[in-house]
Amino acid sequence: MFGTVLSATAAFLLLMLSGYSMLKRRGATDVAFCLATLLLAAVEVTDQLLLNGSYDTVLLKKTALFLESLLPVVFLVFSVTYSRQKSAESISVLWGCLMAAALLFPTVVVLFPLDDFFYSPDLQTEKILFLGKVGYWFYIGMMVYCVIALVNIESTFTSSSGKDRWKMKYEVTGISAVLAVLIFYFSQGLLYRTINMNLIPVRSGVLIIATFLIGYSRFFRGNDVKVVVSRYVLYRSLTLLLIGLYLLILGLIGEGMRYFDVSFSKDLTIFIAFASGIAMLLILLSEQLRRRVKVFINKHFYAHKHDYKTEWLKFTQRLSACRTLTDVQNVILNTYKETFGLEGASLYLLDKERSRYILVATQEMPDTIAELKASKELISYFTEHSRVFNPLDNEYIPNAEEALFVHHTGARLIVPLTGNGKVEGIVVFGKQLAKEEFIYEDYDLMKTLAKQAALSIINFRLSEELAETREVAAVARISSFVIHDLKNLAYTLSLLLENAEDYIGEPEFQTDMLDTIRNAITKMKGLIQKLKTIPEKHTLNTEFADISLLARDVMKEIEKINSDVEFVYKGSSTVSMIDVEEVRKVILNLILNALDATNGKGVIKVEAGYNGDTTYVSVEDSGCGIEEDFIKNHLFKPFRTTKKKGLGIGLYQCKQIVEAHGGRIEVSSEVGKGSVFTVYLPAERVPVHTVQ
Repeated sequence: MFGTVLSATAAFLLLMLSGYSMLKRRGATDVAFCLATLLLAAVEVTDQLLLNGSYDTVLLKKTALFLESLLPVVFLVFSVTYSRQKSAESISVLWGCLMAAALLFPTVVVLFPLDDFFYSPDLQTEKILFLGKVGYWFYIGMMVYCVIALVNIESTFTSSSGKDRWKMKYEVTGISAVLAVLIFYFSQGLLYRTINMNLIPVRSGVLIIATFLIGYSRFFRGNDVKVVVSRYVLYRSLTLLLIGLYLLILGLIGEGMRYFDVSFSKDLTIFIAFASGIAMLLILLSEQLRRRVKVFINKHFYAHKHDYKTEWLKFTQRLSACRTLTDVQNVILNTYKETFGLEGASLYLLDKERSRYILVATQEMPDTIAELKASKELISYFTEHSRVFNPLDNEYIPNAEEALFVHHTGARLIVPLTGNGKVEGIVVFGKQLAKEEFIYEDYDLMKTLAKQAALSIINFRLSEELAETREVAAVARISSFVIHDLKNLAYTLSLLLENAEDYIGEPEFQTDMLDTIRNAITKMKGLIQKLKTIPEKHTLNTEFADISLLARDVMKEIEKINSDVEFVYKGSSTVSMIDVEEVRKVILNLILNALDATNGKGVIKVEAGYNGDTTYVSVEDSGCGIEEDFIKNHLFKPFRTTKKKGLGIGLYQCKQIVEAHGGRIEVSSEVGKGSVFTVYLPAERVPVHTVQ
């Protein structure tokens, strides 16, 4: 009766956890997790019905076996993708093969008769399944896959740090407990060639504890952690030593109970072993304990507290992987926290215009101040004396604002990031995980890391300034062309004004004057628009649209004012998620270029359709064509053109717009025969009408 209640409770909690997880997120990892919990719940219920004996025993045995056979592939998918960045990419060929091999388990269950797996003369009384040859290898394989999943989970957790590890701790413990109890349960087949169903209450009890741990973690701490798992994850000897001691103590307790004739049921003994193991694992995952052990080992077993080479190389590697200044800021804080055992830290960078240090990043700091006005004395203390500011050593007396900053932030230390003789920023240390006194080796390493951090910040800032300078230079270059054309138009208008004094009364002159002014205004508006749009980065306002209809409409508009050119359209509905106005600019530019290439005479073909997973729009002309060298080295680059009066920015702008949509633009051309420009964009398959 007690076992039935435990199994029912475990099944109910697993179902609740599965439902809650699916409501929160629906990624591949979450689906695999929910399937795993549903399967475990179903196995608990089926096993209890099997032991009850009042139902079809053969059918229940087959059902329970099939449910268990699905666990390997589900656990493997979950463990490979759990909390990992780019989880789809992490599934390599090896993992793909293992997943495919895991599908053999349900296949074997379907193909082989039940007697090949196990037999039980009196299941309700003995609760023992004697394994046949197929069953023996079946459960060994189950155990192996559980071990692989456990190793994957451990690797993910080992690769996490700081806040991510805090979020994952209880969930990883719960998942590991589930896998561990399954390994123990299946290992009976390896040891005794039997499956002892008397251990089901133990399994149920561990599942209940694990469910509470996972549920607590997901409800109160979240499960949005994403880490990058290293390819080389080493197990720490301290953890292995403690686990060995744990097993030795369990053995001594068991022997002691036998010596003092203390009677405990086998199930209760095993359950206590698992429960105490989970408790020990929680202790091992404590950041404070790990820091205290690290301090103890460094103090008593090593001549030097830090391995400077290792720390510097590790920090340099992390910085080299950064792609943005925000990445650099987070790496700096994480490195200081991990190296010096901090609960939190904040980073302030110099705002040169305001001559103040502005808060740019903070991690687990209870109180922060947005900025600090550092005095000349403090800057001098940092640069001339090359010191780290410790509020407790009284070597530097801060002014009122600096003292208020230290008080509010609870700064343990302030480390200057010095580069090129200037303090580019400061790192404010928060509380320590384990109280320890910093020594000269700590300060040396802090300053070494600070120099490297300052150089990285300077490099990223210089890169940003260089990019801004290039943008300004591009605007200036474009402006010079626009100003030149505007000057020509202004000169034309000034001549027109001079002639108006003599010929304003003639109707023919009046007509010409109006046409000239109208054309000049149109050209001025076009130049101003180009000056406005080229330097800007495109912000897309996307919507579902039929590109074929858009291309046909643009072609019709141009066809009305160019009767000498033969326009040919061919296409079918091609739907994509686009910014209509931006794509209209692209199509218009390509058709206008085709008009220039044909010199206003010839044939222009516009075509739209699907090409696999992409839509395409092509514009073909029968014009002069483009030389191969120009296509390879100059086409789509700003200020490169074959036109006598062109600015060389049209195709450049087209390429920027198309790439912003996640597409591409291609060209094929032959001198003297014409060119074909084709735009490819991601397709959206929805039912739409056919374009006529």
